[in-house]
Amino acid sequence: MKQYIQLTNEEIKRSFKIYVIFVLVMAAIELVSIIVNVKLHERRVEDYLKSNTVTLYEALNEVGKISFVDTTTFYSYATMIGMALVLIYTIQIWYRDWIGETKYIYRLLMLPGKRISIFFSKWTTLLLIIMSFLGIQWCLIQIGNLLFNWSVRVDYLDKDSHRTLGSTLGEIFSLNLTNLFVILAVSMFIVSFIFLLVLIERSYRKWTGLLRMGVEIFIMIIFTVAGLYFLEQTKLLLNSEKMLVLTGLFVLYFAYVILRSLHLLKWKITV
Repeated sequence: MKQYIQLTNEEIKRSFKIYVIFVLVMAAIELVSIIVNVKLHERRVEDYLKSNTVTLYEALNEVGKISFVDTTTFYSYATMIGMALVLIYTIQIWYRDWIGETKYIYRLLMLPGKRISIFFSKWTTLLLIIMSFLGIQWCLIQIGNLLFNWSVRVDYLDKDSHRTLGSTLGEIFSLNLTNLFVILAVSMFIVSFIFLLVLIERSYRKWTGLLRMGVEIFIMIIFTVAGLYFLEQTKLLLNSEKMLVLTGLFVLYFAYVILRSLHLLKWKITV
């Protein structure tokens, strides 16, 4: 346990500066984009008033009022960029240990104790990054909403709008704990599966490794498609029972991915 904590702390320190820079840039862009969108809307209304002899009420009916949802485009972009960077980092967190003159991976593999600590230190780091990213985005949405209400003119505000954040963004940043748990579970499955592919590639010769990676991806696709098709076609189970079966299959395959990764790290990865 001590080794796991030490390795996790080391991984977090190696990632901290880049992560903080990304979060600060993301926060600045998202919050500034709200002000910019509000000002652009005001400019459109003013331009319409100048080019047409109409009242403010008529101009707003033509141009439209603005709601907070109209200013959250960059939140969606930032979330997608964040997800993409997490996927890249999931690969890089392993390969950086093989890159460079020091070959940091050799130091890790020669540490006394079980190699399971190496795997779960990286796994935990990704979990913390994903959780903190979602939490920070949620906080930025709340701050952005306050900033929007402060910067927009009362007459320009669409008070009757019942729109929520985009369907995907809304699901991610809702206060529904079930949604949050599902998102984290799926995210960590993807992280674990990428870990497995990296360890397969590192465990075998080039073409053999690539072939085995292809087989693993094929198995995952077949497993997913077959499971979903069976649950969709069968009429023997209730919807709640189908969800229970689907969850069970997911947990089983998740466990297989982690156990296979640990087996490769213990027996196939050599110094």
